[in-house]
Amino acid sequence: MLTLLYVLFVSAFAYVSWQAFRIYHVERSSYALLLLFVLVGLIYDTLTILIGRFVGEGEALKSLNGGRYLVHALVTPALIIFAFGVLRNAGITWAQTRTSHTIVCVFATLLIAIGVYEDVFALDLHVREVADTVRYVNEGGMKGPPIPAMLSIVFLIGAGLVLWRRTSWRLLAAGSLFMLIAAGVGTGDRFYLGNLGEIVLSAVSVLTARRFLSGQQGIHSQETTRSKLVPIDDHS
Repeated sequence: MLTLLYVLFVSAFAYVSWQAFRIYHVERSSYALLLLFVLVGLIYDTLTILIGRFVGEGEALKSLNGGRYLVHALVTPALIIFAFGVLRNAGITWAQTRTSHTIVCVFATLLIAIGVYEDVFALDLHVREVADTVRYVNEGGMKGPPIPAMLSIVFLIGAGLVLWRRTSWRLLAAGSLFMLIAAGVGTGDRFYLGNLGEIVLSAVSVLTARRFLSGQQGIHSQETTRSKLVPIDDHS
């Protein structure tokens, strides 16, 4: 049952990754490239869960699952920089400054460092079988929800709300909120709900990238947004 579900998950991630690649291929946007890296990482994550039952318990599967956690540690906070790039292209005033860009990059880097500690240096993998899936889960690191992933989602929700207010684009806020809820309920034997949330977030992220990181659409959204703003000085 879950194996079939993960076939669909892998297929969905492959499709949205292809769409993200098309955006990057045309625009050569570094923000679109970051999104593509995240999506490729999610393909690896779900594909590892899919093939777990066929590989079987052992060092090979354990190594593959170690890669899952490394991928999450390195690429999940990249969504923060992607969302910030969307805000810049959408013409959000405060996102245009070098200071704000630096703060966001430092914040994302800090979350990567925390993730590397939890999912690399403190990695303690134990086999877990649910239905017809076999995977390894990390029981090391800090207890509680994964801080880097949760803070990344919170940032995406905030960015989505800004877009909603300034440009009437609601998808990023809605998709990020859905991801937060899915991550909250997708624990234990319901881990697949977290992957479902990732698919929804990935899809709305690609649609958001197409809307704001594509050249003509990005320029149009900037002009539309700025026309609605009251002129303010550069120190705001």
